[in-house]
Amino acid sequence: MKPDRVAVLGCGPAGAAAAITLAARGISVVAIDPRPSGEWEPGEGLPAAANAALRKLGVWPSFQAGGHLPASGFLSCWGSAEPAFRPALLDPRGPSWQLDRAAFNQMLRDAVGSVLPYRVTEVKRDGPQWTIAAADKPPISVNFIIDATGRSGRLRRSPRRVDSRLVGIAALLPDPFPGEAASIVEAVPEGWWYASRVPHDRLVVAFFTDASIAPTVNWTDLLGKTGFVGQRAGWPSAEKLRTVAAGSSTLESIAGPGWLAVGDAARAHDPLSSRGLHDALTSGIAAAEAISENTVTAYAEQVAADYRAYLKDLDWYYRQETRFPDSPFWALRQM
Repeated sequence: MKPDRVAVLGCGPAGAAAAITLAARGISVVAIDPRPSGEWEPGEGLPAAANAALRKLGVWPSFQAGGHLPASGFLSCWGSAEPAFRPALLDPRGPSWQLDRAAFNQMLRDAVGSVLPYRVTEVKRDGPQWTIAAADKPPISVNFIIDATGRSGRLRRSPRRVDSRLVGIAALLPDPFPGEAASIVEAVPEGWWYASRVPHDRLVVAFFTDASIAPTVNWTDLLGKTGFVGQRAGWPSAEKLRTVAAGSSTLESIAGPGWLAVGDAARAHDPLSSRGLHDALTSGIAAAEAISENTVTAYAEQVAADYRAYLKDLDWYYRQETRFPDSPFWALRQM
């Protein structure tokens, strides 16, 4: 039976996409997220495949007016010392995008409408009803919950399987070459680097490695040894770094009685796949459609199947880098 009131816990891209789609289908939505939407966070690349999702959500005109930048393509130094360039013109869906992530998140929240800035203290289920408690607020009753709380999965109705403990160490820097529209990926013995311009003449530079390796490296010194990313960034010395979890993981069960998970709460992707934001949007839409059409089990099965296929693709791609056989990072990915 289609629920008449759904709570969406978390209003990042996945939660917002779910809330927008539910509302469009006539279902009452309570969106809850205490986090501010205006803070910078890593995750600024949006592939061209996501354009269709933005149109479906009705936010394409707002997105086009948001000042996001088209990428000219991708320069990769992976499996070879010689870089390879893949131009964006080869994608019939159009360019990928280099986002103002804070503005992107706010655009989606604005499309949701009201987002309650409550910090949830307890979630309980009694029969078909859920009760959501928040400090100094009256309880909220709903008959379905969407967990869009990210990798932390605060609702956590199922155990989480972790397939890698990759972390990203990222900096937001002044861009010395703001006209350079290509994003860069470069493999090094300790992991791999990524650089991409973002709006307002800024540059995101991130280093990805295993959590066990991260404490042993000096970000600035390691950047100085790169062949391409350091030069693109102007050999900076970053004073403010942000470390975030970036590995592959998934809930063992994507859905259960009266609930389901979307986005990173359901399954999180390695940034190398460039799937994070695209899958956040599409999973949010698909989840809302499944709730409306009473096909939640099929939704969960599809998400799980997509994750298994993603792991195979990711494994193949990492195996293409064979230049560093003595590196602990790469040896783990060649097993």
